[in-house]
Amino acid sequence: MTQEKREIIEVLLANRLYLYSLLYRCYGRDPDREQLELLASEQTGEGFALLGGEVLEKVPTFLTEIRKDLEEPEFLDRVKNEYMHLFVGPDKLIAPPWESVYQGEDAVLFQEVTLEVRKAYRAFGLCAEAYQRVPDDSLALELAFMSTLAERALDAFHAGDSAGVRTNLNGSAEFLRKHLLRWIPKFLERLAKSPTVCLYPQLSLILDSFLKKDAEMTEEILEEYQAEELQEHAADH
Repeated sequence: MTQEKREIIEVLLANRLYLYSLLYRCYGRDPDREQLELLASEQTGEGFALLGGEVLEKVPTFLTEIRKDLEEPEFLDRVKNEYMHLFVGPDKLIAPPWESVYQGEDAVLFQEVTLEVRKAYRAFGLCAEAYQRVPDDSLALELAFMSTLAERALDAFHAGDSAGVRTNLNGSAEFLRKHLLRWIPKFLERLAKSPTVCLYPQLSLILDSFLKKDAEMTEEILEEYQAEELQEHAADH
């Protein structure tokens, strides 16, 4: 692998860590001004721009609108209300943020798919926060898992640990394929019924596009490592 390719891979690995961490923060906690300012920052815009794609091309406009809306004192309250109505309650949730609602047979929590997600976490030595109180298959926890694997892949890259990079990227690719990419489109269908469009319906469209792009990019990086491994094997013989 050339030095140029290594530099590109390093940038891509660092960028996916930043974006997964940001998205986890957006879905995993009540919105606050600091969170929205980070979402609307130039760094975030550059991170999404690096990925390209039709939906992601709309990110700069979306972020500009957030920066403009943040000038209005009541905007944060509107975003908080939207977050509560969509994901928290107390009323019936418009878009429940749990995979089992969309992948299970009865649209209820703690189904077989929840155990599958828990097994995926444990395969990497992880246990969800609030174990046995909060479903392991919440969107926030699944994004946190992806963020952790992204961090481990980047750390392995810096350590020159090719096997570690491949292990964590393969884990990411498998989790995307079996979980996030399967249920997020159904989640978007629910979000389309939101009576408000302050932040999360638009952000979730971007999330969906990002996940698809990340799946493609992860496979491309893995192919580079596989090609390098084959070259090294050929050289040894």
